[in-house]
Amino acid sequence: MKQPGQFNCPQCGAPFSAADVDAAQNTVTCGSCGHAVPWNSLVRENESPDPLPAPPRHLTVQKEDGKITLTYRHSRFKVLLSLGFALVWGLITLFLLRLSLGPAKTDFALPVFTTFFAVSEAFIIFICVDMLLGKVVVRAEPGRGALFRGIGPLGSTWTFLLPMQADVAVERPGGDGDKYRRISIPQPSGRPFYFCGGISEPDVLEYIALVLRRFRA
Repeated sequence: MKQPGQFNCPQCGAPFSAADVDAAQNTVTCGSCGHAVPWNSLVRENESPDPLPAPPRHLTVQKEDGKITLTYRHSRFKVLLSLGFALVWGLITLFLLRLSLGPAKTDFALPVFTTFFAVSEAFIIFICVDMLLGKVVVRAEPGRGALFRGIGPLGSTWTFLLPMQADVAVERPGGDGDKYRRISIPQPSGRPFYFCGGISEPDVLEYIALVLRRFRA
């Protein structure tokens, strides 16, 4: 357990002594300047938690003024794989489009298939752009956090609370056999805040959950 002599008065800098602590009132009063602070609050503010482990790949960490920012971007392999799939799908779409404008244009089924492939190609291109330029940003400070997902400054932001007793966990909604994972954060309203941000790597989600637990207050 921390001893009073290990802490200094935030007002004048003098070290506290055992005589300064009032256990009944949960306060410690500086013998030099008379400044009083809650004892539990003083201990919590001066605790040195274990340093965070190195972040997983594709996740960058930035700390500033008691806050932390985690930024996730998709791997190049995923982006290249998606671009390759979009290219193949686009070639098939162009082939069907050429057929639909040729002698076979009287075939009713061909334009339907061509339209389906064209709409799907537009959606695939959007996914590729999101994976190439998009990002997920999680910001945390004592007692609260925010989630941003978008491309550059354009996107959506959600805010949530980090209560002291909140059990921040990575869960599988469909059971142990479900590959989909998400982070669950209980809220004072009784309705948990869920998010995955399009992140499929379990180690990244576990790291984000670990960081959020550090900022419960």
